[in-house]
Amino acid sequence: MDLSEVVQSQILSSFCDGKSVSTYFYVLLGNTSLRQFAFDILRDALVDRFKRLAFGSHAKSSEETKDVIDIIREEIRTCVIKRSADGRWIINNSEYRESGITKYSQWCAIVDYFENMQLGREIAEYIVWCGGLNAQGLRIERACVSTPYWTVTAMDYLYDELELNSNNYLTHPATFHNLPPSFREAPYGKLHINSERDIDYWNRVCYSLSEDPSSTRYVLVPSQMEYEPQLGFSLSLADPKALHCYWDGDDGGDFEYSLSRFGENATRIMTRLRNV
Repeated sequence: MDLSEVVQSQILSSFCDGKSVSTYFYVLLGNTSLRQFAFDILRDALVDRFKRLAFGSHAKSSEETKDVIDIIREEIRTCVIKRSADGRWIINNSEYRESGITKYSQWCAIVDYFENMQLGREIAEYIVWCGGLNAQGLRIERACVSTPYWTVTAMDYLYDELELNSNNYLTHPATFHNLPPSFREAPYGKLHINSERDIDYWNRVCYSLSEDPSSTRYVLVPSQMEYEPQLGFSLSLADPKALHCYWDGDDGGDFEYSLSRFGENATRIMTRLRNV
């Protein structure tokens, strides 16, 4: 390499987004003699980038955001990459043995996640879930749940409830009597489409909803919550491309577990946003 390791690391940290840093990382990995160099240069660049995130507007939106950024930065700074007996590059410390290549790529995705959530906004609004949904027999290919109240456990909760447990299907609740108090309070966030190709189906889904809180058609809920709703979506008169998202934010999640899955969740969200 013509440029020193320090200079390359500074360029990656200062001028490249997470996707570009990850791409450069994979280019270096293509040369077997540069693989250790690739991990070293990327570690230095990511430590510096996460340090900037910690002092940026992203971290000011909540104490948890700053804590998560600080924890990940320290995790990157102290990670040790070793070659395993079977030839894999792994992160080997007292807590886990994970693929170094996968983990570094996820850290790059987290950089893009935090930086993209702030772009063009005075106040950060975080997309905590992104994917396809089925409602009223229609398929919405790309929908997102966004909120200013970010927590790492909320990403796990919404992924579980909107994808794994409900098979991406929304329905009306069996009765309006079981709606929790959070459905009458200020929204947690919003559900909105992320592709103009979904607009016709989206309008038909919105048409199935009622503005009357005493109607069972007032909200849509994940299919497994038909009889005990905890999460729901209702009409937003201010934004025809969005539904209010109602949830009390009590996910009962395990912070450490959700933090370990943050890279996977951030990668999934950023990949889906790019593939609109």
